[in-house]
Amino acid sequence: MPVTPPRRGLLLAAVLFGASACGADESDSAPPEADAAPPAVDADVPTPDATLEPYSDWPDPTTVFPYVYSPDPDLPPYGHARWETETWESNDVTQTALYLRKLIEHYTTAEPEVMQHFAATGPTLPALAEGLVLTFAGDILWIGENWNAFAVPVAPYITGDLRIGNLETAASPDHPVQKMGLPVRFNADPAIFDALPFDLLQLNNNHSLDADDEGLTATKAEAERRGFVTTGVDTHATVDVKGSRIAFLSYTWGVNRRDLTSTHDLFVVPFGHLEPRATLDRIQTEIAGARADGAEYVVVLLHWGYEFEHFPAPHFLQMAREIVAFGADVLAAQGPHVVQPAELCYVNHPEVVPGIGTCSVRSQAPGDDRARRAAIFYSLGNFTNDTPDRIEVETGILGRVSLDGDVTGMAYTPVVLRQDPVRVEAADLAAGADEEVRGEIERLERHLGAGWRLRAEAIVNGEMP
Repeated sequence: MPVTPPRRGLLLAAVLFGASACGADESDSAPPEADAAPPAVDADVPTPDATLEPYSDWPDPTTVFPYVYSPDPDLPPYGHARWETETWESNDVTQTALYLRKLIEHYTTAEPEVMQHFAATGPTLPALAEGLVLTFAGDILWIGENWNAFAVPVAPYITGDLRIGNLETAASPDHPVQKMGLPVRFNADPAIFDALPFDLLQLNNNHSLDADDEGLTATKAEAERRGFVTTGVDTHATVDVKGSRIAFLSYTWGVNRRDLTSTHDLFVVPFGHLEPRATLDRIQTEIAGARADGAEYVVVLLHWGYEFEHFPAPHFLQMAREIVAFGADVLAAQGPHVVQPAELCYVNHPEVVPGIGTCSVRSQAPGDDRARRAAIFYSLGNFTNDTPDRIEVETGILGRVSLDGDVTGMAYTPVVLRQDPVRVEAADLAAGADEEVRGEIERLERHLGAGWRLRAEAIVNGEMP
């Protein structure tokens, strides 16, 4: 399939995160047994059929999608150039060249079943509803200027009972403000904290050690001194919001500084590893611990995924289902630098059969048979970006989830990075003067579904539930 060429030149060396190459390719799995149309999924909880034994019509989940799928017939030659697998180094010229091409052109297709799945589920996602509202933003990258004001234009649209972002740069007051080296290392001006319209910051990601161990220590201290709750460095966070206790557990696929052993616990789970696949035991244990500590809701923040891929690989759909089965209510992820689809997953709903078009799991937590729903954002994209780039990289989403016992609804609002000066705006407003932004909003509606999009105008007019 042809790939849209880049709209302007990229500063490749600046954004190459370590120039390295692909890990083991995903094995081609057997295709589904039938080409039946994917089942429809209602936004409302389905009504059980009392005549059936629970789960009597369920297949073994490992014998259907997403564990079973066919290869992408449009896989580009650079599709499996993946630094996140941590199996290649920057002196591998062939794989580095493939990765650079992927950075420019992107991997825009996926396994046929992945595309069928999200085509079926995207239009059915329930719009934001009554309840406690959490708002998530994607990667907050080094921006180079306008540090203390870059997010002022978008701040009125980042609403909710708790606002969460991923700070993907060091911001140490004890180190120079600079971009440096390959893989590129950032240290932002601590004035960035003045602009961030968030309450909680995830600090563990592949750029956590960009200013060495001391820089991470200083970044965390500076964030907390300025009133932010942080998670992902040595401890997870638990926050009381409107009478509900919410645990925020955060994990990263790894760090770029493979030359440095940190004294901090960054909750590394090598999500990109395929053979052998990363174990999720730690996540399961820590979700159980959060529940035992009284968490009413568990939110798992994930820095994972393969960069510049517009769909999550089946590998990540599998892991997401397992994390939900462990007890997570929300998965909010970033890392690919582009927006990927989202889905609603049913837990302990035997009437919802897993496969293409449905996410349905049985709880793996002992004694937990409560029927509920969980929200999965596979990639929120970028909140900021350090260089002019493709519009897909300059645009991200604010993901929202409403909670009232379980997930009652979801919403997304596109945001876009603008230049001169560097600033983040609600894409709806920027679209009025920019045809490219209008086109990207339309693409996101096709990619994610249009029914659960929350327009910027509705937010400021108080039209949210």
